[in-house]
Amino acid sequence: MANAVKNIAKFIKRNPESEEATVLWELCKALESDYPFELHKLFNLSLKSFEMAMDVLDEWRIDRLITERRVQKYLDLSDD
Repeated sequence: MANAVKNIAKFIKRNPESEEATVLWELCKALESDYPFELHKLFNLSLKSFEMAMDVLDEWRIDRLITERRVQKYLDLSDD
């Protein structure tokens, strides 16, 4: 999730008071902590911000899949 989060962090630093920065920050917090997030907030974002949100979701999903596979691999190995 490093690249997408880095891009969002840069955006937030450049636009700390914007509603879009707030939405992107809330999305990142939700993904890291299972905090609830209202998806409808994404539809009010500009195209660039929406794409950043989709990028972070994509990287988050890949990271979770990799982690789950690693855990399963170690569980399978411990059965031997």
